[in-house]
Amino acid sequence: MRDNPIRKEKMENLKKASSLPFKKRMVFYWDFFKFYLLALIVIGVIAFIFIKQIFFAPEIILNGYIVNRSDKPSCSDEEFISSFPLYSDIDNKKQKIYFSSDMLLSDTDYESSTKLIAQAATGEIDFMICNENTFNTLSQMSLLENIDGNEDLKSRYESRFVSYDHTKNDTDEDDFLGVKTYGIDVSDSAVLSSFNAFKDDDKVYLCIGTNSETDETVLSFIEWIIP
Repeated sequence: MRDNPIRKEKMENLKKASSLPFKKRMVFYWDFFKFYLLALIVIGVIAFIFIKQIFFAPEIILNGYIVNRSDKPSCSDEEFISSFPLYSDIDNKKQKIYFSSDMLLSDTDYESSTKLIAQAATGEIDFMICNENTFNTLSQMSLLENIDGNEDLKSRYESRFVSYDHTKNDTDEDDFLGVKTYGIDVSDSAVLSSFNAFKDDDKVYLCIGTNSETDETVLSFIEWIIP
């Protein structure tokens, strides 16, 4: 293979640079290697971000949504949820809570609805807070966990349990499910009222996403909503 004349000339100049004064030598080296150095820096930054996100990212310990809110919240999602870590003694540097009040389940927002359905179906949603109409839709779509057998919730909130009768909807395909307990009535929650995501006359229910585990963080969150 014939030598590349341009590359050969560069290598000869690189050898000659060793005899230059220090400052000129550094300027030459910078001009010669700067593109390689910049490429290495970019690769290094990307690798650092990737490693940090994969291996050192805070663990998501709670993931939940307000679905189809009926009013404009009085503050941002971050401001609303900020007091819960203090209540539950959560280390924000090591643990992360994801909460959004912007989730929609409707025929007019395909992207948001698809995201909600996909996350719920894979058990990634710990809780959903919604009004009665949305509760009925989520129940019919089998996106909520039956909590009637959850002793932790039953012992604390059974008087607030809300059921859905699958035999009373417009289809008979899910009649075999009968009556299932999918929600906890949190309409009188002072915490939610302060957030102002629902109308005063809305019935508001907190539900557990299907296939989601009700761990201590979820229980603590419900206690925060209903002291």
